[in-house]
Parts: sequence; structure tokens; C-alpha cells
Amino acid sequence: MAGEVDDLVRKLEEGELSPQEVLDEMKRRRLLHHQNELFPGFFSVLGMTAWGVLWFLPVLTEIFGSDIVNVPSIEMPVEVGYLASILLVVLVLPLFYAAYLRSKNSVTGDEDIILVKDGAYGIVRHPSFLAGFMIVIILPIIFASKIPFTLFTVLGVIAVFVALYLQSSSEEKVNIRKWGDEYRRYMEEVLRFNFILGLWRHARRDEEKLEE
Repeated sequence: MAGEVDDLVRKLEEGELSPQEVLDEMKRRRLLHHQNELFPGFFSVLGMTAWGVLWFLPVLTEIFGSDIVNVPSIEMPVEVGYLASILLVVLVLPLFYAAYLRSKNSVTGDEDIILVKDGAYGIVRHPSFLAGFMIVIILPIIFASKIPFTLFTVLGVIAVFVALYLQSSSEEKVNIRKWGDEYRRYMEEVLRFNFILGLWRHARRDEEKLEE
């Protein structure tokens, strides 16, 4: 099945349409990422809000003098905090940078008409979402000495994972319309969030290309 942006790519390359005209046409065809949502990033915003409330819940109850939250906290060794800080720099920032480059090189800003499949996008389909998920895990560990790391923190992380899964599923429905079978093949080759297995698959594909 062909994608609904194939003709727009051709017209853009041939100069028949400007980037803004392409964007306007994508909006008319309801092919923008967040066009079918109640508000942009609907699931992501809800998940991050729930995470923030649950993470800060022990602090908030202490501020307001309530004992409604009375669960034990998990002590994090200083070394774990240092390791989390390193992971934040080594893993998270490159994933965000990959998403930034994709957006910067897109002719229509964040609304791509060319499917990006290289770099971090050859490892996971949603590197920026993965980076955001890693942040909600890492930050509570780094600040565990200031904000208690409790069962509510874990529930907040779970809420973000569910939200990002729903958000990515919503966007992928649009992507399938945009790129058709090309995106379906991409989904078969590249995992949604599994970075470790994604790296292994990426390495295997590189080996196979060298053997050809």
C-alpha cells in the first residue's frame, strides 16, 4: 500500500509545492502527529502529570501536614545516584539529540514527510519517547536523598510507560497512513522501545549489509 504523502514528496522535490503548502495539505488530510488528539501530546501529558504528582506526593503531604501517604522509602546508595547521572548524559542526551536532528533536517519542522530510519531511529522507533521514559526513571534515583523514592514513584513510572505506549501507538497509526507499507516494514525491523535488542538487531543488519 502506498503512503498518503508520496505525492507530496514528489511535488516538494520538483518545486511544485513549498514546505508550508505541504504542511497545509498534510493538515487537510489529517496527517499531522497530534491532529486527532484532544490536545498535542494528550497521553504523554497525562502520564507525565501523574508521574510528577506521584513522585512528589510524599513531599506534598509533608508540606500540608498530612499522613495520608505513609509508605516506606527506598534508600539509594550515593554510587547509584552517580551511575544514574552518568546514564543520563551517556544515553538520554544522544537520544534527544537524534530527535532534534530529525526535526532540524525536516522540511516541515516536526512533521516529516520523509521516513527517517537511520541513526537512533534504526535502533528504536521512538528515541525521544525512550529518552523521556529513561528520565522519569533516572531523576527520582538522582534526587532520592531529597525526595523519597517510594512505591508511588514506581507507580508514576508505570503510568508514564503506559502513556508513552499509547502516545506512540496513536502516532504510528498516522505514520502508517503517511508511509504505508514502508512504515509497516520499518515496524517489523525496528522495535518500539527495546534499546538493547534494538542495538543487537541494528548490528545484525549492518553485518548482513557487509556480507552482501
